[in-house]
Amino acid sequence: MTESRRKGRRSPARAFRPTVDGRLEARALLSGFTSPFGKNYLAESAYLLKHPSARAAKNLKAPPQLAHTAPHFNNTRGFHKIRYIGTQTARGGQNVEVTALDGSHYMISLSYTSNTLATNGAEGANGQTGAATSTAAADQISPQSARYPQPIGTVRAYPMPNGQVGIIVDGSTQNTDLTINPLGQSQRKGFAHSFAYGESNRDHVLNVGQITVNSGQIGAIEGFQDTDLSGPLVASGTAAIDRIAFLNILPGASITTGGDVNTLDVLDGIDLSGAGTGIFIGRDLNLINAGTGIQLSNGATFSIARNLGLVPQAPKGTGTGSNVLLLNFNSLTNTTITTALPPSIGSFIQGNVIIDTASGSAFLIGNNIYNAMYIEGGIIGFSGILTNTDSVPTSPPFSPKLPPETSSSQGLVIALQGESG
Repeated sequence: MTESRRKGRRSPARAFRPTVDGRLEARALLSGFTSPFGKNYLAESAYLLKHPSARAAKNLKAPPQLAHTAPHFNNTRGFHKIRYIGTQTARGGQNVEVTALDGSHYMISLSYTSNTLATNGAEGANGQTGAATSTAAADQISPQSARYPQPIGTVRAYPMPNGQVGIIVDGSTQNTDLTINPLGQSQRKGFAHSFAYGESNRDHVLNVGQITVNSGQIGAIEGFQDTDLSGPLVASGTAAIDRIAFLNILPGASITTGGDVNTLDVLDGIDLSGAGTGIFIGRDLNLINAGTGIQLSNGATFSIARNLGLVPQAPKGTGTGSNVLLLNFNSLTNTTITTALPPSIGSFIQGNVIIDTASGSAFLIGNNIYNAMYIEGGIIGFSGILTNTDSVPTSPPFSPKLPPETSSSQGLVIALQGESG
């Protein structure tokens, strides 16, 4: 039997040996990492962090689009390219599921709005179209045993060119709300460790090219953070609409109503362009919010048949209400009020108002501006803002510590942080 080759050695070959002064001898540590698969993961990670495009990660398969544990499926022709808006009816017409060109999904739904009592006498005997008694009218909901009654009406959706979708609402009343909400992607069994690179190209904004309310009556139309309007919206009935809300109103869009609109919310901006297009409110517009500005060009018109800011409005959803100045510019420091409080407003426009008067564009108000038309930016084409000549000019009832104001000659317009042109 042969003996071990290490037998008889006095010490390990690589033992640390002390020097004359008793310290251990110096050793250099060389850092580096090489994976058993031949990749330098630290270098790869540094590259991907420096180039955050999803394309770079997909090319390097880090993370893998299809994990090795994912179930096999036939993908010989590659992933399907969506060429047209896809629609699928749900709940017998109460909902429509929409697939946009970028693969994002949305649910267009009708929901129920209960009757409310009239809240302000200024609107006259009908209040804000509320039920003054318990008697159910023809357009009101009869008592229901369910906590959330089924909404009245149905909704349809059809594909349009350029990735737009057209929406038609049938049989709706003032108790019907139309809402547009994003949907997440469904998670398939076995693909939890696969990475969805398709999400990187989705902006999660639905482009609506048409909304038609056949009955003319609807309680609200809401797509505040996920819907652009780029075509006509028509609700010609005389009943009030409580809220119309979009992410953007784009060139080519128009809004036509036969009655009041309590709140018009636009998260970003309003850009109206083209003769015959614009916003046409049949009676009063009580509050308009615009996150950036309003631009009217090529003959587009913003027309309010009666009053702006007649009835103050409460905040709705994530939008602001008529009391936004009181909440944000109230500088009272003690319990003694020595200055006037900020007023209720009829508009809260956080950018410029640009009116191309040379092309005939105008901002028209048929009667009066009851609450302040608050504009943070400048007004270009100031002569294009026209109100009833019988309106009594008023001065701002408060003086916030902000740049000077500009008042119109025919109503109350506050242009803060900008100049009129």
